[in-house]
Amino acid sequence: MTFLAAFGGILIILGGILGFLLSFGPERFGGVYNGVAGALLLGLIAVVFGLVILAYSGYTHIRGANHSLSGGIILVVLGAVTWIVVGGWLLVAVGSFLAVLAGLVLIAQIILSDPRFELTATT
Repeated sequence: MTFLAAFGGILIILGGILGFLLSFGPERFGGVYNGVAGALLLGLIAVVFGLVILAYSGYTHIRGANHSLSGGIILVVLGAVTWIVVGGWLLVAVGSFLAVLAGLVLIAQIILSDPRFELTATT
């Protein structure tokens, strides 16, 4: 789980940097905002969100899977917000998806490992 989130954060950071660098090309690969300034803004937002996702993936790894429900929820929210804001760039979209997936897996693992939650067959 933490590997998925960390890998997603790294992809988001790389996507933000590459998206900004590609904005200098003839096609003006700038996403929603046209021009280099808009691409710089989106690149900075992607890098910041990627760093925060990396920090929370480390937080969930240090605390352990049984105590990181808040870390899982935060990973889902950060991944979704990153996807919405800067998801036009491929690496950012893939990294955001991985962060959301890691958060959902972490939440499911915590809920299923809770002794108060019991799966029973219904008749």
